[in-house]
Amino acid sequence: MRGRGTLLLVVALLAAAAWLYRDVTGGHPEASWRTIFAAPAPPLPAADLKRLLAFDPAEVTAITLRRGDRTLRSERTADGWSGVQRPGDIDDFLVGLTELAEIMPIDVGEDALAAHGLAPPAGSIELTRRTAPPLVLLIGGRNPPATGVYAQLGPGGPVVLTGALLLWNVDKAERAMAPPG
Repeated sequence: MRGRGTLLLVVALLAAAAWLYRDVTGGHPEASWRTIFAAPAPPLPAADLKRLLAFDPAEVTAITLRRGDRTLRSERTADGWSGVQRPGDIDDFLVGLTELAEIMPIDVGEDALAAHGLAPPAGSIELTRRTAPPLVLLIGGRNPPATGVYAQLGPGGPVVLTGALLLWNVDKAERAMAPPG
């Protein structure tokens, strides 16, 4: 009885593998197991990716971070960033902001901003630029699965969902801008 059960499991496994192969090749009989499992995933279409913020990090002359009752500010000087322990982290922060994607716009009325952590906002980022008006990003709460963060593009601006990486970048900048001690 034991040998027969094992034999039935092996036959069932082979049948499932054959069905999977047929399903994956989908009318492409020239495809082999190697091409199926070694083929790289197709890249995401760059045209479909919408950046959350569009700015040149080199144009930023000052950064103001607000979270709760704490405000941190740093200005670009000839020697780097003022009052910063790790200037490279601030440069990384700015590059990280340019790489954030707008996952999806959220249709939120003024009366529903609080439900998204935006009334009042949990924090904000203000970027003062040399040749353009300041950029302000209001940071809200996390989405229910905690994979993204609600953000508002300036006071009264559109609300979007972006990746939770935004919070990691802000934490990194806060640590770099925090006074020693």
